[in-house]
Amino acid sequence: MREEWPMPKTHLATRIGVTLVFALIYTAFLAETGMLVEEFGPSGLAQRLAALESQNFIFFPVAGLLALVAFWRPAVLLVDAMARGRLKYGRITLVASLVACGAAAWLIAGAFEASGARAFYEIAPKALMDDAGTPSTQGRPTRAPLTDILARMKILSGIDKGLGQYKAQCDGEWLQYSTAADEEMLCFPAGERLPVRECCAAKAAFRQHLNALAAKAPSRTAEVHRYVLPVKVFFLLLLLGLGILLVQYRKGLERVYGAGLSGVSFGLALGGAIMLIWPLMNAAYLETMSLLTGSGSASAYTVVAPLVALGFGAWTLLLVFFHLRSYPSQIEYAAKIGGFIAAAVGVFRYDEITNYLARTLGVGGGPVPIIVFTVGVGALILSILVGFDPTDIKLGDGDDEKAETAGGD
Repeated sequence: MREEWPMPKTHLATRIGVTLVFALIYTAFLAETGMLVEEFGPSGLAQRLAALESQNFIFFPVAGLLALVAFWRPAVLLVDAMARGRLKYGRITLVASLVACGAAAWLIAGAFEASGARAFYEIAPKALMDDAGTPSTQGRPTRAPLTDILARMKILSGIDKGLGQYKAQCDGEWLQYSTAADEEMLCFPAGERLPVRECCAAKAAFRQHLNALAAKAPSRTAEVHRYVLPVKVFFLLLLLGLGILLVQYRKGLERVYGAGLSGVSFGLALGGAIMLIWPLMNAAYLETMSLLTGSGSASAYTVVAPLVALGFGAWTLLLVFFHLRSYPSQIEYAAKIGGFIAAAVGVFRYDEITNYLARTLGVGGGPVPIIVFTVGVGALILSILVGFDPTDIKLGDGDDEKAETAGGD
């Protein structure tokens, strides 16, 4: 029979405070995606832009809800214990952590906004639709219409090796010394096959055009994004901090709450696992944009992205191991080994993973993969809300009972 883990007694103010913060964060997620749908829906570009920037417009409203649900209960327990001084240096650590997360979120969001790389959704729908491209002239390569570029990338992402087969370096030294710089390949900004050297020039010109168009005809979604971006960064830093503090104060929390703490570990593992998808979706987006803007689009965002992916990978393993402590030592040891193997596979098959995400939940995605992703996340949210825990599953009990019954007969 399943053993219920009661919610330990916490202060009402703590529950209200954590709930209010989480609700405001999720409202910001919905506001940004809602604005994209409202602004770009009539032109038919909303779904295509949402897929292109799935790490912004799909992940946070869908998987972000799972993360908030998974971390609500642990956050209440941790904040309550720290605020009431039941953990060593709890109050000081709580205040310092919140201030650090807020300040870091503001600074990081400002650095991202100051970068010189603009996105498609930052351009008003009419300007996107009216862009007809330009023919090649003396010293200037051909530029395909913006909507044609998006359509071509969507179609080709699902063919053969996906968009990864069109990658090319645009580093200055590589273009100067590599013989491959003169090989022809499909150049997305131009919409035709060009030598890699010429394609890199087309990418640089395309980047300048995108930035100029965003400055001349900015979208309302871009304005909302400026306010939501610090909230998203704060959300990511908050989850990272919560995970680290829960592991650091695990023994203290067990002393305060006893068995009641065991009911949160499965949700934490799920929340950590789902958050690992975000840096992968982000990497798929950056790979896609590099086909359009080249290496010259490097910014604070592109520099930080690999470090974020590494940090979330280590953080996810930390939360999974936190959950596995409830299992017998042999199972825990085997699962930890499996976790390291999975991490190694992820590193060596990184390109294949990002190509798959670009094809399904990225620029090549359609309504079906998004619906499947949403339904899957919804099922995980339900499993947390009903209190499902794998440690409650007793393997072999039925067989033992049958054996005892047969022996008695």
